[in-house]
Amino acid sequence: MRRVRAVRGVGNPAPPSGAVAELEALLQLPNDEPGWLHAALKPAGAERRGSHLPAVTGAPETLLPVVSLRCALAAGVAALQRLRVWSSTLGNVFDGVDTGMAIFGNDGLREVVRNARLEELLEMEPERDCLVELIARQARQAAESRGLREQHRELELTGGTYRLIASLAAAGTLLPEPAVLVLTECLTPGLPTTRELRISFGLRGREPEVALLAAEGLSNAAIADRLRLSAHTVRHYLERVLDRLGLHSRKALALHLMGGGERPRPPDDA
Repeated sequence: MRRVRAVRGVGNPAPPSGAVAELEALLQLPNDEPGWLHAALKPAGAERRGSHLPAVTGAPETLLPVVSLRCALAAGVAALQRLRVWSSTLGNVFDGVDTGMAIFGNDGLREVVRNARLEELLEMEPERDCLVELIARQARQAAESRGLREQHRELELTGGTYRLIASLAAAGTLLPEPAVLVLTECLTPGLPTTRELRISFGLRGREPEVALLAAEGLSNAAIADRLRLSAHTVRHYLERVLDRLGLHSRKALALHLMGGGERPRPPDDA
């Protein structure tokens, strides 16, 4: 937004009216109808005049900088619409996969999206930034190889041992354009995911997150800091987890979860 204001010679932002309204006013061209940007940003299923920005042909030469910014905006809006379609279809399947997945652009330089499992692996890995960089590097190497072979790598970090597998995906399989897919698997035998804890162990709310961090050996204070909760709330969640699973200590909890312990019995109706 600062760049747009600079091009239009506007020093300070207008009174608060919303970022979209301000951007629309700054990039307005003579033939635009009111609300043109709001219309272009509406979801595909909503009523709107069109699925793209108004044409910029015929603009006077004095407005060429604005035309240039409008072209960049058009590319961004088109990408947003494609991601909306992707999220409502393939994205639902993508988030249900138990393997960490990240999709990059065809050049391997830009991460487009990652699934819930990868977010979970990153959250549990103390060397998160390092793992993110290694995943991105794997994507770049796959792009540079032009799909001649899958890129495999195993690495060991503080939180466990990981296998990264990167390969190219043809246009229309993951994204409308060609893409790079990087799979991330944790090879260290260990704790289940929060999703598995909800399904197999019947834990609810923040209980799965507290249970996993406690099983890793974190103190209540450390868990509270990680999850942005109070230590009292963490203690309350942990007591409920132990009671629900019929356990009495953090060590027993870790062994129970790592061993895929039995599901808790449902409470009596009495």
